[in-house]
Amino acid sequence: MDYKAKFEKAMDAEAFCGILGDNKKLHDLHFNRVSVDEYKQKLVGKLPELKIIVLTEPWCGDSIAIVPTLMRLFENIAGVDMRFLLRDENPDLMDLYLTNGSRSIPKIIILDEEFRVLAHWGPRPKVVQDIYESFRADIDAGRVDKMEAIKKIRGFYSKDKGKAISEEFIAVLLDALP
Repeated sequence: MDYKAKFEKAMDAEAFCGILGDNKKLHDLHFNRVSVDEYKQKLVGKLPELKIIVLTEPWCGDSIAIVPTLMRLFENIAGVDMRFLLRDENPDLMDLYLTNGSRSIPKIIILDEEFRVLAHWGPRPKVVQDIYESFRADIDAGRVDKMEAIKKIRGFYSKDKGKAISEEFIAVLLDALP
């Protein structure tokens, strides 16, 4: 995979926010609600130059909570450049990062300054995945509407204010650094 070419064609945060449509308000709500200061302190002075590709889509509910958290986390941290690619326009990249055989998003791919993959994370924190998995059998059997799981997940993201995302993502990131 030519990660450099992918990164160079990717959108910056402003362009990505520009295509969110009706989800922009929810994105902004999460962005303003996120509390990452204690997590940012773990990163300051420890990060080499990083390129981050967020593989997502504007309609993705998990992305609406995760992307603003990552934007806040890396806000004003020199040397970190985060860009966005749409999953459906990049199946070759997406297929390298499947989750249990599915194209679940977002997927965050962390690259070094030479565009080598250091780590990847996603599509959601374990605690949120566990919420979804607790509903899966009932959703698959038609006993519960998928929207019930989505409501629980949205409620978690709202109350958590980015903590689970930050903790898990930073652990993956710091573990990947030389």
